[in-house]
Amino acid sequence: MSYYPPLQNPFMMQMPQVMPSVPIQQDQEIQFVNGRAGCDAFQMLPNKKAWLMDSNVNRFYIKQTDANGQATVKSYDFTETEEEKPVEYVTKAEFEAYKAKVKGGRHESNTSDDNRKQ
Repeated sequence: MSYYPPLQNPFMMQMPQVMPSVPIQQDQEIQFVNGRAGCDAFQMLPNKKAWLMDSNVNRFYIKQTDANGQATVKSYDFTETEEEKPVEYVTKAEFEAYKAKVKGGRHESNTSDDNRKQ
């Protein structure tokens, strides 16, 4: 009596490969869209949030989906800001020189300064 292994279908041994129908986005990745229509057409998985930058104007959208896949969109306009200039401070010596110049070179006593403060 000879023993033969059971016959197996070679196609049954392969695991099926499933391709997602919606592209999977990484969290916090900024995508570019063309206007509000492009934002509305942007597909997302449920329970996700995406930052969408408008390619046409200075605007961005935050699109968020709930557990059912219903999307809500908030839009924000932004403007370019000027670079902040560094703050310049004067030294005590420069301040004293300026103060003396404003007073016309007159040196008043400290007691008269104290009387003006009251």
